[in-house]
Amino acid sequence: MDNNRLVNDIPVLKAGTMRRKGPSARLIVLYLAAILLLAAFVTFDRRPEHNRLLGELYAFRHVLLLGFGGLMFLELTALLGRRWIRKRSLYYAAAALIVLLAAIRIEFSHMPWDLDRLVRNFGGGIAFLLMSAAFDRPLRREHDRLRGRARKLLAGTAALILLSILHPLAPVGLGYAGRSGSFPVVIEFTEDWQNAFVTSRDAMLFTGPAPWAWESRREKLTAMISFDPVVGAGVTVSEVYPDWDGFNRIRFQVYSEEPTPRLLLLQIDDQKRFAGPDQRYQRQLLVQQGLNDFEIPFDEIRSAPEDRPMRMRKIRHIGIYSAAADERFRLFFSDFRLVRRPSLE
Repeated sequence: MDNNRLVNDIPVLKAGTMRRKGPSARLIVLYLAAILLLAAFVTFDRRPEHNRLLGELYAFRHVLLLGFGGLMFLELTALLGRRWIRKRSLYYAAAALIVLLAAIRIEFSHMPWDLDRLVRNFGGGIAFLLMSAAFDRPLRREHDRLRGRARKLLAGTAALILLSILHPLAPVGLGYAGRSGSFPVVIEFTEDWQNAFVTSRDAMLFTGPAPWAWESRREKLTAMISFDPVVGAGVTVSEVYPDWDGFNRIRFQVYSEEPTPRLLLLQIDDQKRFAGPDQRYQRQLLVQQGLNDFEIPFDEIRSAPEDRPMRMRKIRHIGIYSAAADERFRLFFSDFRLVRRPSLE
């Protein structure tokens, strides 16, 4: 008799355990969604200027807000209303409706209406809910059809929707991957990954064959910059690989076919936003006709800011600009590579 009582008690204990685990799991999702929603609000109060990836994500900020907000509404209502409404699917329906109303409200704040943006925001928010539904055990227990292939189809559909919306982020992501893979090369104008980080002002950047007299690069694709006759014309490379620890020099070559010497200005800084003159490294480079080999020691760069040492683990920008404005000219550039030379001491 005692054995029968123990056997009968087992399902009750399991059911009680599952009831306790269900709300606990939903609490984890709720807290995580709330944290991510708050992080999205804090990060995207304005377009980030110091990080290209966050800058691109800014265009999709409402997709993230609706996605995390929809999940938070779903789990919050499920926790508060589970004693009165037993059907998990009704909470998903309510969350989808809230996402739709929020997407419409966003369009009211961005008049005139943009149907593509409305569809993108609503579709992104729904994709988060679909992904949640694919891994929602209480929902699968409620609807047997959401098992096996149906669950995989739900997750695949959600992933495809998000990929179709967020695919413009792919080139930026590849840019960061290329930046890491090319280190200790910190600038390589001829590589596609560099395009995400290069901006020009009163200058044009081209790639093509090197001058025939530049023997070491005869068979290599080479960058050529054409400078307009404006002081400060040139290119800026943002978000270079930041940690230069373990090296003590930066080396690059410049080839000139100009009949007269040309004066360039090299700038390096460690600030998220462009630093002022007293907070960055600046050096004038005299480029003679033919091959010019430049190698700049880190001690010189580190001591450039007036009131502090340059943070060699947090380098942000490198700029090459024209320091004179007499006429248009063009120069050819190698990559910019970090090297380590033996100490002379």
